[in-house]
Amino acid sequence: MSNNTYFPCYNCGAEIKDGTFKSNNLFSKNDTAIINEYSDNPKNGYCDKCGLKLFKEAELKLKAEKSSIKEEIRLLLDQIPIFTIQYLPNWEYKVLGMVTGQSTTGTGIITEFTSSFTDFFGEQSKKHNAKLKAGEMLSSYQMRSHTFEMGGNAIIGVDIDYTDSGDGKGMLIVCMSGTAINADESCFSESQINSIKSLKAKKARLEYLKQFKLYVIV
Repeated sequence: MSNNTYFPCYNCGAEIKDGTFKSNNLFSKNDTAIINEYSDNPKNGYCDKCGLKLFKEAELKLKAEKSSIKEEIRLLLDQIPIFTIQYLPNWEYKVLGMVTGQSTTGTGIITEFTSSFTDFFGEQSKKHNAKLKAGEMLSSYQMRSHTFEMGGNAIIGVDIDYTDSGDGKGMLIVCMSGTAINADESCFSESQINSIKSLKAKKARLEYLKQFKLYVIV
């Protein structure tokens, strides 16, 4: 049985109704919230007639912002310092725990042969070293990310190891480990302090945006 009690859309005033052949429904709270997040004039609700275009525009902005924040976080994580020494004199800090990072890269038979050949003449394989560097960067990023998640802002006692998989497939493994610490702000420069504050703000914004559920409206 259809409901004969009609009321207008909060945004465009169109009639909201649920009929057998023709209907116009209000958006869910989630979809309304997504539109309002990027609207200069938020409303209590939107309907099928006025909301589809607004939602698609807001959806694109939401995806773009999340992607941008993730890239900004990646760059800001590089500001978390890494030290190989086990103890930092004159620093005040709290030890949080161990953090690790690992990466596996295929070197290939040709690369291994080239590396051995060039090493024989005292040279280095640029391609081989590039893969080592990429492995180091990925591993250090993982450690910094784990440190930040633990509430830390620096890593001490960092150790790095290189090995192969041992099965003859030419897989290079880079492993890094260290101790995450939360150091007093007095230990950092002003730019480092600002970077860490920005990192926290970006992370908070990203967590806030994760509450919005994205899906295709039909």
